[in-house]
Amino acid sequence: MSIVTMNPSRERIDQAKASFLQAKQRLESALETTPDDRINWSPSATSRTPLALVAHAAGAIKNIHETLDGRTFFANSTTEADIGFREWERQFTTREHVLELLEQNSADYVAWLDALAPERLESLVEMPFGLGQVPLGIALTFPPAHTIDHAAQIVYVQTIYGDHDWHM
Repeated sequence: MSIVTMNPSRERIDQAKASFLQAKQRLESALETTPDDRINWSPSATSRTPLALVAHAAGAIKNIHETLDGRTFFANSTTEADIGFREWERQFTTREHVLELLEQNSADYVAWLDALAPERLESLVEMPFGLGQVPLGIALTFPPAHTIDHAAQIVYVQTIYGDHDWHM
């Protein structure tokens, strides 16, 4: 009889993948429960719309993925990055377009996780904006955390326009 044991490092990668997929699903659900007449609405001129929030999250998935793979995001500051993000996000005006982007960037990231060698988890990743280096095993928590933060923003926008349903 053989006992199969899982590599603890592989378990960390699988947990990062599961957390990410759960966050992605929450983002999709938040957009799905946003009515058509509110997907391009924001509570102020400087606030992101639900579509812009999904576009931002999807773009960040790609940017963080590339950073984790050794291709550090290019902006020198968060201010510079935000200007570029907001300009780029304006191209997304339909639910379908932004969900295609989310699906593609998520699939690319998940495929990368599936191929990630567990030995790489202790390697250091150079973070953008002069934030220094972080072990890859810790940085794997960034994509799901960032994605879930933006899902929560959409839920908050929903409450601003009067939707107090929990959409469970």
